[in-house]
Amino acid sequence: MTVLTADAYTVALAASLAMLLSYTTLKLAVQASSARSRSGVCMVLLSSAALGFALWTTTFVRVLALSAGQPPRFDTSWLLVSLTVAVSSQLCALFFIACREPDTSNIAGTAFALAVGAGATRCAALDELSADVLHDGLTWTCIWFPLAFLTFLAALRIWFNCRDRSWQSIVMRSAATLAGGVALFGTDAEALASSRWVFDACCGPPANAGSLLAITCATLVCAVLTVALVISVCAEERKTRAIRHARELEEVHARLQYLATHDALTTLPNRQRFKDRLAKAIADSRRPGRAIAIAVLDVDHFRAINHSFGHGIGDWLLTEIARRITAVVPRTTTLARLDGDQFALLIDNVAARLEAQTITSAILADLERPVRGNGVEVDVRSSIGVSVWPDDGRRGDDLLAHAEVAMTTAKERGGNRILFFQAGMTDSMQERLAFENDLRRAMAAGEFELYYQPEISVKTGRVVAAEALLRWRHPTKGIIGPSSFISLAEDTGLIIPLGEWALREACRQAREWQVNLGSSLPIAVNLSAAQFRHQNVLQMIRSALADADLDARALEIELTESALMTNPEESAGVLKQLRRMGVSVAIDDFGTGYSSLSYLRRFSIDKLKIDRSFIRDLTISRTDESIVRAIVSLARGVGLTVVAEGIESAEQLEFVTHLECDQWQGYHCCPPQPAACFEAMLADRTGTRSALVAALSAMVARGTDP
Repeated sequence: MTVLTADAYTVALAASLAMLLSYTTLKLAVQASSARSRSGVCMVLLSSAALGFALWTTTFVRVLALSAGQPPRFDTSWLLVSLTVAVSSQLCALFFIACREPDTSNIAGTAFALAVGAGATRCAALDELSADVLHDGLTWTCIWFPLAFLTFLAALRIWFNCRDRSWQSIVMRSAATLAGGVALFGTDAEALASSRWVFDACCGPPANAGSLLAITCATLVCAVLTVALVISVCAEERKTRAIRHARELEEVHARLQYLATHDALTTLPNRQRFKDRLAKAIADSRRPGRAIAIAVLDVDHFRAINHSFGHGIGDWLLTEIARRITAVVPRTTTLARLDGDQFALLIDNVAARLEAQTITSAILADLERPVRGNGVEVDVRSSIGVSVWPDDGRRGDDLLAHAEVAMTTAKERGGNRILFFQAGMTDSMQERLAFENDLRRAMAAGEFELYYQPEISVKTGRVVAAEALLRWRHPTKGIIGPSSFISLAEDTGLIIPLGEWALREACRQAREWQVNLGSSLPIAVNLSAAQFRHQNVLQMIRSALADADLDARALEIELTESALMTNPEESAGVLKQLRRMGVSVAIDDFGTGYSSLSYLRRFSIDKLKIDRSFIRDLTISRTDESIVRAIVSLARGVGLTVVAEGIESAEQLEFVTHLECDQWQGYHCCPPQPAACFEAMLADRTGTRSALVAALSAMVARGTDP
């Protein structure tokens, strides 16, 4: 048996290189398993070349360690053969695991290739000097190979199972790396055990050419493996970023998909999602005995609420309504927000018509409770239209359209009710849409004008004020009164710009009469509840007065009780501001709303106008007489002026005079008149009722339309 001399320092260097090679091989094997693209395959090829060169070079360092003190003799052909064996074995090892999910067979194939490669490279790299070592260690090699295979198998399994960054995984991977290094270094275990060790070969300058070559090979191995590890880390980082970006894109896509099918405010399905579910329900329900009901719900006067309290309160109100409806409807019922303040229900049930009636009735009952929050209290009323498949249509679009027609009809009939679709409703719906289009066009075309009706003093018979009343001069339908279009204007939101125009026009006309006629007659202008609750109402009034150069004392604002009592605290603040400006305030149609002077005493009010419904039967109804008498008495107690509206006969005028009302107005004097007719009366300096009648009679005689 040949006794070899082993250089201890070169042996230590070879062992270190074996550990580095083990770590790099295991890391690149794990990375190769996740390669899927063309660039990943290229990385596998480059990694195989780097690992093969490192294995080949490390093997020669071990050979040099066993030939300390003797000049190395290498055959060039054997060098090339051993390099080819090393690269081929590493290529086979990585391709066993590359581009696929690791399993037992793949990992076993890779471990086998690594063991074969390490052994074959060692055998092919032996020179003539170490040929005896090969012969002497043949028995040991047969024992080493199965041990190396099992070691590589365990090490790969640990690395594939411990990919996180916990300290337990780090310890397990370190142990696996150590085991792999021992397996690589184990081919020379018997030779090292029987060698004579020396410790001075690498002390100081290199003792011989073998030591110098070992250092050079070690440097090359470290450089190659370092480059391979750097490339591996960069590839992992790029893959991690790609995975993160892909996940982010998936999340964004899912979010966009959700936003495309759901309402962002209420998180309910939107119109498109609802129509998709409706189409699916119709397709699934074409079986005997099945039916589908569609219910469309719309909040009454929501536009006015939005304009009055602001869009923030409007959004909050919609979310609260959605929450209430969701709590009422069964889970099998699809609830969606179509748009704005419009919601829809999809009811798929054998008795869909009966189920729709039950569910919608429960919704109306629940919404009758005032909605409180964000410092406001809002009374919510809604209109619901229902259509049923297949009676009211076989297509989803037809069902939805018919439910909306039924809902619109319910709103026209006063709201806060449920209506099932009937064939005749489409005609009235088309008429309403045409009327709404005319209303929008009329705003731009300037078809609105103000008529004026005098308020007359009971004691003197003189005209003491004038009320401005809105009229629509329709090109085909003639003069249209406000009762025909004000509710539609409120529903569509046109009441805000329309009311502002009326206010500005009244101020302009009052100022014109002051300049031309020297009249100081106050002009009363009605503000709707939506206008009064609008956040810019005070600014709008100031602007109208400033633009017309009109004294605030020449303007009177008329409000209904319901407009004041919707939010009493806020109303009181607005009225105080109006009082500071010098604008007077009257309560119009008093007696039809809250009718409680205990509330009204809190407000800065100047005048009460008793509703015409109490005046109409005043001469024959003792009850109405008692009510009017009580209103006059209490109003005087708090210092308010009382106006009787709707005086149409001398008997009624006599009664309100007897009851000591301060002022009156009505058709007994004259109906509301255009500005030109009213100006003719104002031209008479006396400003009495007789002068007004005379002026009107003269205009009629001239053929002028009053």
